[in-house]
Amino acid sequence: MMGLGLGVAVLLLISAFAGIGPTAVLVDGDRDGTYNWADNCPDTENENQADLDGDSEGDACDDDDDGDGVGDVDDALPLDATETHDLDSDGIGDNSDDDRDGDGVTNVHDAFPENADEQLDSDSDGTGNNADNDDDDDGLEDSVDPFPITPVWDFNQPGPFTVGTQDLTFISSTDIELTVQVWYPTSDESGTPVIYDRAWPGDAWDDATPDCSETHPVVLYSHGTGSGLRWMSAFLTEYLTSHGFIVVAPDHVDDHLQNFDAEALPITLLRRPIDIHDTFDWISNQSEGDGPFSGCTVSEDGYAVMGHSGGGYTSLMASGATILIEDLTTQCDEGHSHHCDMRDHWLSTHPGSVEIDLSDDRIWGTIGLAPWTGFVLEDGVSNVDNPIMVLTGDADETTNLTMVNGIVEDLDANLTQYGVFANVGHYHFSPIGCELYGCVNNTDVEIVKNLTCESALAFFAQLLEWPGAEAISLPESEFLTWQ
Repeated sequence: MMGLGLGVAVLLLISAFAGIGPTAVLVDGDRDGTYNWADNCPDTENENQADLDGDSEGDACDDDDDGDGVGDVDDALPLDATETHDLDSDGIGDNSDDDRDGDGVTNVHDAFPENADEQLDSDSDGTGNNADNDDDDDGLEDSVDPFPITPVWDFNQPGPFTVGTQDLTFISSTDIELTVQVWYPTSDESGTPVIYDRAWPGDAWDDATPDCSETHPVVLYSHGTGSGLRWMSAFLTEYLTSHGFIVVAPDHVDDHLQNFDAEALPITLLRRPIDIHDTFDWISNQSEGDGPFSGCTVSEDGYAVMGHSGGGYTSLMASGATILIEDLTTQCDEGHSHHCDMRDHWLSTHPGSVEIDLSDDRIWGTIGLAPWTGFVLEDGVSNVDNPIMVLTGDADETTNLTMVNGIVEDLDANLTQYGVFANVGHYHFSPIGCELYGCVNNTDVEIVKNLTCESALAFFAQLLEWPGAEAISLPESEFLTWQ
């Protein structure tokens, strides 16, 4: 019997080592091929004896595989001792994830790096812009604030926006390459002062980065005829931009200082308002694209237009002034070839027309600086149907006071403001002209520049119904009389 018992014991032992039979649990309880005394998980199958954290407790039975002190059930990355959380569930632990909340804004630029619903806190009040009704904490709710992340400022001083500028080109609807100067707010902390066309220093930063964190109203500027340039009233375009506008000015081909064709003037005068329309279309397309001006403007809001001299004519035409074919014919019959050429060119593409209409109903406001009639604007000026401000000087020998008064009389009810500067000539509104042609014995140019800037801003701000604009009064001065 003893021999039989010993034999059974030996048989059981052999079967246990072989991993078969009921006694196998004595040497390999989990039957993973590793004997109990060498198995780091003797009761749990751990075939490869994996032990990530080297704590002698196999991964299959270790509640904290990576040994980082956070149990596997609570560890977003249980096999990475350097990571325990993955807020956005993107498979990258929060410690090494550049965008923890997965909102597309990197942690260093995200005011709320662990809240995917918020990225900015413009007024640093602890409430994100998306949930904050007054992002800039200026007392104006965002719904009525034209610049919701820029606090209100004094309209009688240069504005809070740093001005950047670029000269760019595009192909117009008339298949002409237009060079445009764009002035825009920038958030750059430093920059190189611009020298326009390497000829005239300005106060904007050249090629600065546009800041489109909030949208901006648009103003188009048209320069004078013959000796004009897109930046000749930079003092005004820069000033308006410092108050939040984007201003764009094209060089009218064949009709500026560097390229003037006198014989083409009747055709150029017809193309000028189209240049304005096209330029607004261009900046709108830039805003709707993915480029540097993306999100800077709202095309549905339209634009304002302003211009000096021939640019005043352009602004009036774009705003609704018309030229009667009958009037052109009358002048043509009296021997004025200028009128014949304009009429014939227009009728070649618009047969049967009784008037020339180059208006754009997207324009909401117009400023004419010493405006010119182009020798063709007559009663049709009365068709302008948006608010207008006219500024001129009583010493202007180019577009004299009689000519401007005639325009003003035709504007009739649409004229909102008419200001006449004392002892001011034509080029006070384009100061480089004073350098080229002289403004001797006239009112100081700086005085005219400042009053023009204040007048234009008050006019536009009131038309846009900016909060507080109704309290702005037009500047009062011994040098400027409001008619």
